[in-house]
Amino acid sequence: MSTATIKHATTTRPEDMAIDKIEARRQWNANPCGGVGDHVVGLEPGSREYFDAIRRSRYEDTDTWMPRVIDFGCARGKRLLEIGHGVGSDLLTFAEHGSEVHGIDITEEHHRLARRNFEVHGRRAVLKICDAAAIDFPSNSFDVVYSHGVLHHTPDTVRCISEAYRVLAPGGLFILGLYHRYSAFHLFAWLLDKGVLQGGLRRLGYRGLMATIECGADGIELRPLVKTYGRRHLRHLLGDFSKVRFQVAHFRREHIPRIGRLIPRAAERRLEPYLGWYVIAFATK
Repeated sequence: MSTATIKHATTTRPEDMAIDKIEARRQWNANPCGGVGDHVVGLEPGSREYFDAIRRSRYEDTDTWMPRVIDFGCARGKRLLEIGHGVGSDLLTFAEHGSEVHGIDITEEHHRLARRNFEVHGRRAVLKICDAAAIDFPSNSFDVVYSHGVLHHTPDTVRCISEAYRVLAPGGLFILGLYHRYSAFHLFAWLLDKGVLQGGLRRLGYRGLMATIECGADGIELRPLVKTYGRRHLRHLLGDFSKVRFQVAHFRREHIPRIGRLIPRAAERRLEPYLGWYVIAFATK
């Protein structure tokens, strides 16, 4: 990475980084991504039905934008690495579209569940418990590196991006999805409504308030790190890539409490490029 980027990466103390990563493991060991909620009630954890319900909820309910924004066929016949594979929903979808898939995650429960997910679906994947700041694969190993909803939870995001760049082959594609700082969800639903009007900022502070975005986190006992990014900042962090484009996705009128109901459903897609909760970077090495 560039000198300016490396300096940015050194602002967090090593002891704080360690604490943040412990918090991440605690959060997602207790609340596996997608594995908690009404959509899995009555289903046996680890069963094919359980994993299918998680993936169906992801693409048809909570993140309906994903199938139209993420091209799961982009790595057909190629080697793909997912950083932060969770229970394996997206990685399995890439595999079903013809990718040779690999995945890393720092959470033991995610690793266990993802292995089971691939097993019950009869698919193969190379999965490792591994920190994204020190990826356990050789340089130039992958045609595509994918990470969605993960690297805004680590204190060393810059180092993780550097590692993604390292393991990508020349001309390879990095797909990176992070929380969008200027989204309606962040500005209105969380900072204004829950933070100011409901007193969350006073009780928990910004970090604690943001932690409660994640399922099961209370901002006190479970307090995972949650960061947000704007396109300008993210473009700087991706400065070593030869080409970068961005897409902002995921806006619902409920992201603007109280007055959002006045927005027609048909207008959500038109507002999404400005107010969406995710900023997705497509960066070519």
